[in-house]
Amino acid sequence: MKKEIWVYLETSPDDRLYAGTKDLLAQAGAIAQLLRGAVLNGKGGSAAGEDIGLRGILTGAEAGRLEDAALEAVLYGAREVTVIEGKELETFSPECCSDAFAQLLKKTRRKPELILFGRSPDAMDLAPALAARLDAGMLSDCVGAVPGPEGILWERHAFGGSAVSFVRFREGKTPIISVRPGSFGGKAGAGVPCLRTPAEAAAVPVTRFGYQPDRVIARPSLIRVLESAREQGTDIGSADVIVAGGNGAGPEGFALIRELAGLLHGAVGASRIAVDKGWAPHSQLIGQSGKTVAPRLYINCGISGSVQHIVGMRDAACVVSVNTDPRALIFNVSDYGIVGDLHRVLPELIREIRSSRG
Repeated sequence: MKKEIWVYLETSPDDRLYAGTKDLLAQAGAIAQLLRGAVLNGKGGSAAGEDIGLRGILTGAEAGRLEDAALEAVLYGAREVTVIEGKELETFSPECCSDAFAQLLKKTRRKPELILFGRSPDAMDLAPALAARLDAGMLSDCVGAVPGPEGILWERHAFGGSAVSFVRFREGKTPIISVRPGSFGGKAGAGVPCLRTPAEAAAVPVTRFGYQPDRVIARPSLIRVLESAREQGTDIGSADVIVAGGNGAGPEGFALIRELAGLLHGAVGASRIAVDKGWAPHSQLIGQSGKTVAPRLYINCGISGSVQHIVGMRDAACVVSVNTDPRALIFNVSDYGIVGDLHRVLPELIREIRSSRG
């Protein structure tokens, strides 16, 4: 049986592929190249020189509604796509989704080299649930890998990046790994390239797998949806440009931040304290308890630079910081620093951008 890496594909409420999932497919392709020249899972799992394909896994109530997402997955690197469909998968549930994954593995008798997940809230719920269901090893927030004499060593940072650990999985079980956005050469946001034309993608097979629970699954009951929260503006997880604010911004500062983000066609981000004070919604939180981002340009204003925040943005290609405190820790991870009041700096920056565009 051919070797495969399985990739969990997440979709938006309109059944399209999330931008972060496109980055995950790019990362999966890089990992597949790494595995081709290495030994996976100990002495018995050699993948050296062998082709390793990417299989995207979608879940939902009706496969027909996920056709566009399946096509997008193929455009961005999946060689095949399997849609697990069942009425129990109408709304996300780690209990049902992990059971569906396990059933797919059992009934198709497939054993992927590994199963990859992103770092979204749903993925971080599902990955450990699936690991427990399969009695398999799981590594979260993986940032890299190196070949070792007895298999791949997977890299993970701990304690805000002050420590690095290398993990090797035991032989015989399928490793389950969640990867950090932008790692393994991934390009978060609009920088992820298409690898196939629409015509080529249309020729790639999409298989359906009907899911029927064969046991009673304990899961929370969804009574009814009161309100569906929508992202305000561009999703920070897929943005090429992010303008973020912290405690030093205040409500007036966030008005300027939103204006600048709009001019740069970017997204708005926030620190923990800014979210707690109600200046920005939780969906814009960047950091250890929020989202991990890797934009091409990250402009932060009034953010001191706590370890928890830096963990979420340190993979940005270019960091520009504006802060009144010249000793702010954020300057230690910045490419450009402006010591000044953002309420004076941002209006000047906005004025210059508008002027340059006529």
